[in-house]
Amino acid sequence: MVKLVLLLLCTLACTPQAFGESLASILARMDQAAPSFKGVTANLVLINYTAILSDTTKERGTLQMQRLRPDDVRAIIDFRALPENARVVSFQGKSLKIYYPNTKEVQEYAVGKNADVLNQFLLLGFGSSGKDLQANYVMTEDGSENIGGRETSKLKLIPKDPELKAKLSEVELWIPADATYPLQQKFSESKASGNYRQVTYSDVQINPPMKTPLQFDIPKNTAKKKAG
Repeated sequence: MVKLVLLLLCTLACTPQAFGESLASILARMDQAAPSFKGVTANLVLINYTAILSDTTKERGTLQMQRLRPDDVRAIIDFRALPENARVVSFQGKSLKIYYPNTKEVQEYAVGKNADVLNQFLLLGFGSSGKDLQANYVMTEDGSENIGGRETSKLKLIPKDPELKAKLSEVELWIPADATYPLQQKFSESKASGNYRQVTYSDVQINPPMKTPLQFDIPKNTAKKKAG
C-alpha cells in the first residue's frame, strides 16, 4: 500500500514535466524564429462567449496574415463558411474593413493610433519574439494540454499596460513543442464581464506563398459605410 501511494505521488509530481516545456525555453525558440516570420495561413474555429447571456457562438473560417515590415501587418479573416453571418475581416496597416456579402456592404473603420495594438494582437504568438512578449506581458507557464492531438505548453499572459488590462484581463496561448506558434489562443475580457474569445487553429502553414502585398478585393457595387 505504501509503495502504491509513493508511486501515485511520483506520477502526479512528474506529469507536468512529461509534456510541459519551460517558459524560458519557449521564449528562446520564439526569439530564434521571429526574424524569419513573413506570414501564415490557417483554418480556424472562433468561439465567442457572452457571460451575461450564457451564450456561446462558434464559427469556422480561414486566416491569411502577412508581415511586410514590423509596422506593416496585413490580415484577411474569412468567415463566409456560415452563410447566415458571412463576412470577411480585412486589416491593412491603419485600415480595418468588414465586408458583408449578404448585404453587399462594407464597413470601414479608421484604426489610427490603435494600429500598433491591432498589430500586436494579430501577431500574438505568430512571429512574436519572446522579448517582445515579456516587454508587454507578465508571463507564466501553466502546465500542458492536448490540443488537436498535439501536446502543448500553456502560457498565461497578463497585460502590463493598465488601459489594456482594463479591457483584456488575460491572454492564454497553447504552444506545441515542435513549433513556435499557438495552436490555440484565448482572450479574456475584464473579469467583471466574464466574456472571452477563443481561437483554435489547424492546417497552419508558416511563410507560405501568397500575393504581396496581401489584400482583399472588395467586389464592385458594394455599398461603403464609415463606422467607429
